[in-house]
Amino acid sequence: MSQVIFLLAWFSVLRPSLSHSWISCTDCLDSACTTCRGYARNWFTQPSIPFSQDQGWDRRPGKSVAAGGLFCDDSKQVAHANVQDGYTDTYPMASYTAGQTVTMQWPAKNHATVGFQRNTQLFIGKGPGLGDDFSHITSLDAYVSEYPGLEQTYSNCVPNQAGVDGAPCSGDFTLPSDLAEGFYSFIWWWEFNEGEYYSTCFDAWVSSSGGGGAPAPGAPSGNDSDECLAANLPADVCPKEEEAAADGIVLSLPPSKLNGAAGSSYTATVKYDFSKKIFIVPEVWGPDGSNDFIGGDLDAAMAFGPGKGTASLTVTLDKDAVGEGQLNLWTVAEEHFSTDVADEPWANELGRIPWSVKFGDANVACTSIPVACKGGEGGGGGGGQVTGILVAVLVAVLLMVSAFFGVRWSSKNCTGTVPKMAMKATTKTSKHQWKDGNGIDSSYL
Repeated sequence: MSQVIFLLAWFSVLRPSLSHSWISCTDCLDSACTTCRGYARNWFTQPSIPFSQDQGWDRRPGKSVAAGGLFCDDSKQVAHANVQDGYTDTYPMASYTAGQTVTMQWPAKNHATVGFQRNTQLFIGKGPGLGDDFSHITSLDAYVSEYPGLEQTYSNCVPNQAGVDGAPCSGDFTLPSDLAEGFYSFIWWWEFNEGEYYSTCFDAWVSSSGGGGAPAPGAPSGNDSDECLAANLPADVCPKEEEAAADGIVLSLPPSKLNGAAGSSYTATVKYDFSKKIFIVPEVWGPDGSNDFIGGDLDAAMAFGPGKGTASLTVTLDKDAVGEGQLNLWTVAEEHFSTDVADEPWANELGRIPWSVKFGDANVACTSIPVACKGGEGGGGGGGQVTGILVAVLVAVLLMVSAFFGVRWSSKNCTGTVPKMAMKATTKTSKHQWKDGNGIDSSYL
């Protein structure tokens, strides 16, 4: 089971995500979060390092609380029968006390100034040991009215200004004092643009009295050594090729290095699927992860759609760059686009693909995914083993079906002809499809 989870998390990394935010620490030691004592479920499979690095944690439920949006996806944030399997010694589960005020942290992702009109909420599962059951919550407003301490502004960020991707934001959430002791599922929730929701699932041990911050019962048992975990793959691994989602984009075969000389260019290949005319804006940030624009930006934007297609966007460096930086591609609808920075079109961006690169003396392609980690190809890393298990189970079932019909036939027939039902069973084939999630920042896989 753990290998399936690792592969699902890895594939979710390969898919470029249109990221906005996620919970990065579920239990900060202090208001500055100098030490984090709790993390999102399965965070160890692909931790967001450095802070605010896009790794596919910006989960989009696609519907409101009232419409059933309170759920945890079955890939990157899949639950475990043993809740501690989602955590490691390095990235442990949070431990709370009923009634405790807990400081949590998330990255601004350029949206530090959205204010109280787009608050964050903390939803608590139906009860201890009941897993991801949030069926008791049918109205956000009613929930917040009953538990006002579980809603905080998104914009308590440092600095509190727009356009700062890595600004740390935090909120102090007060848990209900009547929580029974046990393991609970939580969902951190944020509505960005109207109808655009983001959520993060995590678990925590809640004690009924005392011991806030004490370790949860049992030891963290997540396996962080699997070679095919996203965190253990090469940093510049190529993304899994797939089609763009609705009004989304996919960066195809991104570079691991960019020529850092002023005047050098790189042409990005992007798949898109737009319902209307949408601009794609290519940028190069750097060096060393700063928000200093060194190429591209609004003047390099191009409009595409409506429809599906493949776009080529060229970005040229305006000055020399060394160290590390980012190739960014973000989208904004035609009605919100402007080449005037004073209009801040990024405030209405639909999505963004940030891809970390190093600067060198030439453009260099990404590294191919290890064969052992490709689903259905070879053993190692869990991929081949998972596929092999599934095939073995299927074969066993088919053999039993075949034997069953064969026995029935042999008791009533003496012609020696294989029954048609058994023939169909023994010749039936199956196709195995991986279920993917959203993903890394690069967001890929």
